Formats: sequence, structure tokens, C-alpha cells
Amino acid sequence: MTSATILVVDDEPQIRRVMRTNLTSHGYTVLEARSGEEALEKLRSERPDLVLLDINMPGIGGLEACREIRDLSDVPIVMLTVRNTERDKVRVLDAGADDYVVKPFGMEELL
Repeated sequence: MTSATILVVDDEPQIRRVMRTNLTSHGYTVLEARSGEEALEKLRSERPDLVLLDINMPGIGGLEACREIRDLSDVPIVMLTVRNTERDKVRVLDAGADDYVVKPFGMEELL
């Protein structure tokens, strides 16, 4: 049986490293992207089962990347952000995300 593949998109290497460690320990295959542009490239070539997408990134930000991912695929997208206002949640969901998780979060919440 093949494990699910999760694309982790965050511009901070330490966040990607922690996510990779925790997700692989739960049996997931993890792909990493440092930017929205790189996420779109990985999405086209790798076909992940889930995208964990940070909202604040240089270049194509999380919201724009979310919209572009949604235009290409129906892959589930979970936005990760420090923002916790109702307005932010609505913007994220309107951009095409399936869920919204506020940083900091525990892996149990994410899984």
C-alpha cells in the first residue's frame, strides 16, 4: 500500500523540517516547496494527495497560490497561518482552501 503524499509549502526551512519529520513518522510521504511558484511546479509533476500551504510567503503568496492550485486541481488544500480573524478565514476559504489551521498548532490537530 502506498502512503499518501503531502506537499508542505512554507518559506521557512525549520517549519518544513518539523512538518516533514512529524508527517513521515506517521507514514506519509512528504514533498517540500519554498514558494508558491515551486508549489505549482511540484503540483504539476508530483500529484500530491494534500497540500499544506502557508499564507505568508514571498513571490506568489499563499492566497494566490491557493487560487492557482484550485484552478489546476481538486487536491485538498489546508492553509496554515498565524492570522485568526473571521475576515482572514473567509478570504482563505474563498480562495479555494478546504480548511484553515492557525499557527502554532499541534500535529494531532493537523492530522
